[in-house]
Amino acid sequence: NIMAEKEFPEIKEKNQGKFTAWVKKNMPGKSTCAAASAVMKNKKKYKPAVVKMANYAKNFGCSTKK
Repeated sequence: NIMAEKEFPEIKEKNQGKFTAWVKKNMPGKSTCAAASAVMKNKKKYKPAVVKMANYAKNFGCSTKK
């Protein structure tokens, strides 16, 4: 797997916490990972920027490290 060998792309410092903040505002009570899953299941409902953040969260924040 090529992705596993590369280090995952760093989030710019100014963007850190943006998705978590969005989740707290738009999906209160949901965990960040649950919200990311919900966004990815219904991409048309959300802005592309939110979908990108959710995808990143799912790929790098929510995947359990082995």
